[in-house]
Amino acid sequence: MTTDQITLIPKPPHGSMQWLMMRHRDDFGRCTLGASDAPALMQASPFTTRADLYHSKRIRPQISETSAAMQVGNILEPALVAELGRRLGITLWTPETMYRRDRFTVTLDAIGATTDAPTVIGEVKTTRRHRISDISDVPADYLWQCWAQMLVLDAPVWLIVLDKDMSISTHEIPRNEQALDTLRTDSEKFCAAVDNDDQRELGLLIDEMTAEQIAGIVKPVERTISLTSEQHDWIRELADARDLKRQAETIEQAARDHIARFMLDATIATYDSRKVLTWKEQAGRESVDVTRLRAEHPALVAEFTKQGQPSRVMRLSTKGNN
Repeated sequence: MTTDQITLIPKPPHGSMQWLMMRHRDDFGRCTLGASDAPALMQASPFTTRADLYHSKRIRPQISETSAAMQVGNILEPALVAELGRRLGITLWTPETMYRRDRFTVTLDAIGATTDAPTVIGEVKTTRRHRISDISDVPADYLWQCWAQMLVLDAPVWLIVLDKDMSISTHEIPRNEQALDTLRTDSEKFCAAVDNDDQRELGLLIDEMTAEQIAGIVKPVERTISLTSEQHDWIRELADARDLKRQAETIEQAARDHIARFMLDATIATYDSRKVLTWKEQAGRESVDVTRLRAEHPALVAEFTKQGQPSRVMRLSTKGNN
């Protein structure tokens, strides 16, 4: 359903692949952002960089495990929605609808009035990082997320927070026209760069990316590059790091061997009356005998075998001219 340039989408189960795909691409296959992506887009997230966001939009979304903090938030969210409604003197509920306008597709914690035309948006936060007593304490990443919701629905946003002191506070997010314009402009520019595989955007973000991220979005071409002295230094750093890792593994094994020789059947070691080491038996790991399974049930193995994504392997050459 579309209302005044806003598309209403039935919300799939939160966190499911279908839900992730709704926040990944629109009906025309174009890049779309969730409100929680806004802080990374504006380089205001303490957890996710703009480069992380670009990488995530260039690859297929992946279902992630729910963290302990997310579980706490999910459990407390209904109670905090009810409390926000009580404080505002209105009825709030969590819509089974996602809202899309321009480059944003948002999932809301709470709304007031009707699903088709919310008159107020409620955003719930639980945090162990912040102490929030007034609007000046609200961190920038919260603000950008709320402004993204405001951009889509053009409705006031109220934030309710359970902070690190277990204090609950509510704050109306001030409307910021400059922030809304910036979100509108930057989201279009960023998503267009994703859609068009724009190398300029990649060039701006490349210094923040990991080797794994680059390998995930840059298709390799069989070619040779000539290194500068500074670039060659990084090759040396990699070689030295791998050599140190091998040395550390050798030292670790020697230490384990020596400790085992004097521990024998003992399970606890103390020094100066303090416990410094334990060596206890634990149950063995369960594993599948794949070789036997493949030999005796090849059709079953084929049915449940999944091909992994191609990966690039970084190997050091021991031949100076190759």
